[in-house]
Amino acid sequence: MKNRKIIWLLMFMVVGFCLQTGTVSAKDTEFDFYYQCIEKVVQINDPEPEGWWGHTKSAIKTGLNFVKKTWEKAVTRNYALGEGTKRWYSDENKNIAYDVKRVKVTSEAQLLELMGAKSEADLSDGQKALLAVFRHSKSQNVKDRMKYSYRSSINVILSDTTGFDDPGKYPEVGDDFWPYSSGPTIQMSSSHYNWYSSDESAKSTFVHEFAHSFDRTIKEFKDPYGKDGSHFANELTKPRSAFVEGWAEFNEMLDSSDKARQIRNNCDLIKVESKTKAGDYTNVEPETLTGEQLLSVECINAVIMHRMATEITGGKDKVFAAFVDTRWELFRSLKTVTKKFAKDNSGDIAALGRIIDEATLGKLSDKQLMEYIGKSDAALEFLKERAAAKADKDNGTPATGPEATNTGRPLDIKVKTETQNPFSVK
Repeated sequence: MKNRKIIWLLMFMVVGFCLQTGTVSAKDTEFDFYYQCIEKVVQINDPEPEGWWGHTKSAIKTGLNFVKKTWEKAVTRNYALGEGTKRWYSDENKNIAYDVKRVKVTSEAQLLELMGAKSEADLSDGQKALLAVFRHSKSQNVKDRMKYSYRSSINVILSDTTGFDDPGKYPEVGDDFWPYSSGPTIQMSSSHYNWYSSDESAKSTFVHEFAHSFDRTIKEFKDPYGKDGSHFANELTKPRSAFVEGWAEFNEMLDSSDKARQIRNNCDLIKVESKTKAGDYTNVEPETLTGEQLLSVECINAVIMHRMATEITGGKDKVFAAFVDTRWELFRSLKTVTKKFAKDNSGDIAALGRIIDEATLGKLSDKQLMEYIGKSDAALEFLKERAAAKADKDNGTPATGPEATNTGRPLDIKVKTETQNPFSVK
């Protein structure tokens, strides 16, 4: 009971912190970079206690470590990072933690020095990825998004796990330093990109996590990503979680033509997790799902927003404007943003309607589609034209209009779920 009260107090404090940082700043967001490397793995509890006293001590330590871990993840990593040696608790093994050395980074030259290199050529593949992230944070594509964030600053932790990447010796390191965004903090790790030419993947992930950092959407409280807690880009999940991930993937698509093609290809088969067995998936054709189910797939959300941004005149700015204007609608999904888009851009409703209709294979009813494009005269006119086109098709008249562009087969990119905004629930 005592531990539960402490946890609720910590959660209340964290929410307070989040709300405090929620005011719109007068200037664009800035990044505060921190480099951290693992100094040692620390045994914080006996993994094999013996006897009643050994088990009692282990249980007490487990409770204390849980409180410390909760504080470290919720507060220290987000609002009081600091420099020097810090404790980083494992998610994968309750009996271990890591002592990490953390230093604030202000220049590329300093980052190279901290990684023990005189030049980029001396870096490992994973370290090169961290350098690529630092450089990409200063790119125009990233700078252009700064004005949409409500945060005055975002911490970015560059975790260098060099020397601890052997899964035989340190099996938990890969998952314990998995890239994530908690809202005020983004963490990127060398272990996740320790392969040749991983720079582009690291930059794309950074943009993905940055997009999460200025999204307040609250995902579904129960199993937002299904029973296994992980998700695929082409997995059938739930409307709000699909929007949260689709928003981040849409931002990746804007940043990379390769990523845009990859996300589109992922939509060609949909993964459906078993309702009874966690992690048991079946690949199904999109045609076998309803229109509403298709809109609960993150890659389809991403493709819709990307098409809105690239096929409609001024679409990118209009999508971001709708996103920002619905920021305080915390329980939002794709329909929240598209409906706002339609309200503000009546001349684009027909184009918006076609994009959503094509993405859902024409499976939405008029009533369902109006939840995404509204009930304006322009929306009703589009629905009238859609009905006429369907009637012509049923009568054998060739249909006109843009063809679907998705080709290929999905790559089944699995994403480990981490806390991705201050209000999210795993």
